[in-house]
Amino acid sequence: MELAKTLQNSFSGAPFTMPISKRASVRVYWDSRPNYLEIAPLQKGLVLMLNDEELIDEGAGLGVPVVKYTNKTYFSSSADSSVEQEDNRCTIVKTFSLDTIARKRIGKSSFINDGTYRFFRKLFEKEYLRRKNLSFFFNKLMVFRQTVGIHTEFIKVKTKGKITIKYTVDESTIRIHVDLTDLEKAGCQEILVLNEQGATFFRKYTDTEGLKLFGETIGAWEKVIAHEASLSDAQETLKFTLLKQKTSSLFRGWEKTKGRFAWTGLSYSLTPNHSEFNYVIKIDERKTV
Repeated sequence: MELAKTLQNSFSGAPFTMPISKRASVRVYWDSRPNYLEIAPLQKGLVLMLNDEELIDEGAGLGVPVVKYTNKTYFSSSADSSVEQEDNRCTIVKTFSLDTIARKRIGKSSFINDGTYRFFRKLFEKEYLRRKNLSFFFNKLMVFRQTVGIHTEFIKVKTKGKITIKYTVDESTIRIHVDLTDLEKAGCQEILVLNEQGATFFRKYTDTEGLKLFGETIGAWEKVIAHEASLSDAQETLKFTLLKQKTSSLFRGWEKTKGRFAWTGLSYSLTPNHSEFNYVIKIDERKTV
């Protein structure tokens, strides 16, 4: 077997793209692209494409870590990357540095106190989850927040360690291995592995319990009960599917707010005692009539 490894330069500009079916492919950027809306400065995972068109919108991509600690949530704005080619199998390796936190600012003034903002955010989330029939109102409230000038800035801080994610791409399948051995666990409460794409294309949710949801009825952060869950466009031209696992919780989400959010995803929540995590994403592309 011949193994070729290519180190990637984040300043080279050229992303790496690999076909996964006849019309679908996956792409990885070495810098923080695609730079879209609020999470523009953060590192992304794999980008799904159909007929050479990126479908990620404001999504974080497939296979992206976010770690919640006692007082702050850590994101990644820098990463080291490489591509390993063995025969016809390709593995993309991306090591994410957990080096960034989110802060809220009103206009150009000073940052909002973290404790105060967390209090009102938790109150908002509690009401949002308790009153699902008011989702339209809460979406408008998020638009109002932007109108009055409250926005998110991502600030680089001392790193909480690194998480290495390997994406092995086969025909219609992406196998993902998450290595958590270099992550600082002190004060860690939850590890999230996001699998997000764009809310514009992926508007339909289905699962093996027979549940079918569209758009905002998918919810912003709902626990998946079914063994298998999928997100697709309305015609199911392109669909990605994940399995619920015993050692984690699986959540679904869809949000689209003008100028701020445009993501949908199926994401895993892990406890801090994990040293690694493995899962598979199935890609189903159907020919349209």
